[in-house]
Amino acid sequence: MKIGACFLHPLLLALAVSACGSKASSIAGADEYIVNCEGADGGAITSDENYVKFIEADSAGTVKPDACQSPSLSAPAPGSKLDPVQPPLFTFSAVHSTCALHRERGVRFSCLEPGQPAWSRSLESVLALVIKPAEAHCAAITGENYFFRFMHAGETNAVYSAMLSQVSFTPDAAVWKKAMAGRQGQTLTLTIERAIFFRGDINQGPYVQPVPYSFVVGP
Repeated sequence: MKIGACFLHPLLLALAVSACGSKASSIAGADEYIVNCEGADGGAITSDENYVKFIEADSAGTVKPDACQSPSLSAPAPGSKLDPVQPPLFTFSAVHSTCALHRERGVRFSCLEPGQPAWSRSLESVLALVIKPAEAHCAAITGENYFFRFMHAGETNAVYSAMLSQVSFTPDAAVWKKAMAGRQGQTLTLTIERAIFFRGDINQGPYVQPVPYSFVVGP
């Protein structure tokens, strides 16, 4: 298992463990990861490391408003009411239908890094025994990820956020109910950022719809 986003060398072991742990814990994660690399059984995946890359892009101002290459929400309809108890099924397209972008087909999300030397794999196996599971992270991912986020005007923290490796999902009912508690009547804005990763780094994007989608929390 890859530990953090750092490349470990025996001579710098103590410093590396400290640096990886502090970096990973410095930014709060998303509310949900669908599908997280730690629970995936093949197929497309996402990770906490990719979440950090999206946050860093937000902070650096490198997220690109693009009405073509950003995701296009299909359901629920923008402007409709959100049930604060029962989460809806969210469905979107990776890009807008009017986009003539040539998208590479058959891109695989990978948890493996080719060419990793045997001594490095052995070292990581040893580290897995001495570092608690909460500090264990995913290997570098290659593929497409989405940062799904509801915000409320005047608040800096997301009302609800999810890291996605797929374009259709229903939030966990308990997580959704907690996020929406006390927000009846509020207007929330939804943004879905899209980025293509190569070995853990953003290679294209992130792209976002220029005008966020808007919803009202029920009843």
